[in-house]
Amino acid sequence: MYPFVLAAVLAATPMPSPSATPLKVIETIVTSDRRAEPVNQTSRPTFVVTRVQMAARGDRSVAEALRGLPGIGITSYGPFGAQSTVGIRGASAAQTLVLLDGTPIATASNGLLDLGTLSTSGVSRIEVVEGGVSTLYGTAAVGGVINIITDVPRGTYVAASTGTFGATDLRAAIGDGRLGVVIERRLAVNDYPYPALDGFKAGTRGNDDAQSTAVRLSYETPREGLWRLRGSLGSSAVSIGVPGSLSFPSPQARQLTSFDEGHVEAQRAGVRSLLSLTLSGSHQSLPYRDPSFGGESATYDGRAQIAVKDVIDGEHTTLVAGLDIARESMLDDLGAGAIPPAPPQFTARASQVGAYAQQSWTLGGGTRLFAGLRGEHDTPNGGIVAPEIGALLPIGSLRLAANLDESFRVPTLIDLHYPGFSNPNLHSEHSRNADVTLEAPHVLGGVSLGWFGRHANDLIQLDQNFVPQNVQHAEIDGLTASLRTKPFNAFVARLDATDLYRALDTSPGAAATRLRFEPVLQMSLGIERPFVGNAPAFGIRAQIVGTHVDYLTTSTGMAAPIDSYAIIDAYLRMHLTRGALLTLRARNLGNEGYETVYGYPAAGRTYELEISTR
Repeated sequence: MYPFVLAAVLAATPMPSPSATPLKVIETIVTSDRRAEPVNQTSRPTFVVTRVQMAARGDRSVAEALRGLPGIGITSYGPFGAQSTVGIRGASAAQTLVLLDGTPIATASNGLLDLGTLSTSGVSRIEVVEGGVSTLYGTAAVGGVINIITDVPRGTYVAASTGTFGATDLRAAIGDGRLGVVIERRLAVNDYPYPALDGFKAGTRGNDDAQSTAVRLSYETPREGLWRLRGSLGSSAVSIGVPGSLSFPSPQARQLTSFDEGHVEAQRAGVRSLLSLTLSGSHQSLPYRDPSFGGESATYDGRAQIAVKDVIDGEHTTLVAGLDIARESMLDDLGAGAIPPAPPQFTARASQVGAYAQQSWTLGGGTRLFAGLRGEHDTPNGGIVAPEIGALLPIGSLRLAANLDESFRVPTLIDLHYPGFSNPNLHSEHSRNADVTLEAPHVLGGVSLGWFGRHANDLIQLDQNFVPQNVQHAEIDGLTASLRTKPFNAFVARLDATDLYRALDTSPGAAATRLRFEPVLQMSLGIERPFVGNAPAFGIRAQIVGTHVDYLTTSTGMAAPIDSYAIIDAYLRMHLTRGALLTLRARNLGNEGYETVYGYPAAGRTYELEISTR
């Protein structure tokens, strides 16, 4: 039924109005080349999710905000509270670098961050750079970089919502553009029914409740003057039930997660340079309790980083150079009765020192060339070098961008040190990457077509004894397409698609099998209409994910197949008063029964009603 619903929406002819408020487009980005620049002057494919888009769709978490972007793959174990990880262009979550205001925030123990519980409160926009970016950012920037950018609120903002399955959310922000605070409280019961899936009987999900609190304090000096200072402190606490797989339920398991982070950045603006010094740190505690299986355990992660960067502009050149120094630590308290048996407590530490430089040249006709190199030493893994070159070529009204680079990921602390299930002899994963993108910014509202390829060596995978080994090799190739229409009676439609036509395990003896959890096709189709005078705003989006093979196995020992699925989300926003908005949202309108991970059913149709200030 989904194609007919979308066809009806796209064929609708709204009443014309000359007073439409256009959808905001981000023109300046800061992540692609680790400096502020117009989005049309970088060679790397970059996508931006704005605060306006997140507020309209009701994206409460970073994972929700990224859904539907080309090249993005999301693995979710359920609704709010369940773990959600994000990969880019066939790369895993561990091969995707997550930044908060330009600073890495993934946990030291396993290199992952649960984006399903990372709140969008206080987030100004999210920039996603696709392709290898290890030259500028170091380890884990294999598939790309996700940079979550915050700012200081201006004025007062309050939003309260209620919805299906006991979901409630309260957000508030107050600030004057220099000093501000944002707070969010979110609850959900999540006792939702699910249909029969993959041999599992229909039932109702239990022990799946979640509650979270997030607070962020931000400060920023005025932009005028020689020096500028900005920083923020954020803290979040999440308490969830962990229902487990339908194959192995855990009706008594609970997980408590607290994440604290902060950074301060000082900038000095010269005539042709911008020098910055950033100090940052983060700490996460993750206690887990399951009386019926293994008792209690807890993991504590810490990270501290110093980053120095200078951006030097010449008449036709720009040099970005810097130094990153980081220290990571992990403490794992396995507790009494832990499974597997291990010492009650162990600690591990690692450090990174990386120096990088990227030079760009602007030639005649708007042609730009890029070249960069990074040297990094990761203790205890040793040194590594990552080069890259790129080009941006105007061809009439078109733009052709191309990149060649090498990227890497060092083993995590768990890979190297977990008692009985680690390998201290592991070395870093390496990837050779290439991509080409053709953009036609003046066709319709903008069209782009892209190709990407990655050849990866020494990928870390577990052997039959669950010990990590450098054995896997992979070849990944894909196509991306994005199309945006010009406003027609204030309506704008967008199509994003990713065709991962090649994702093969080329390890010895693997017989070129398809990599697990890599669907061939993903597509997002949507249409939006902003506020036009007093008329309501409206949006609808369909996301289609193709079939794939899961990481997990069925009871017969075979890889679990996951069927394709299609979900439709929609929202309607209207003015209550001059300063208040009413928003109605519906997710999974077709009540599709599906799962993205074998044995973890997704929630069905849900509704949400929100009242907020403008």
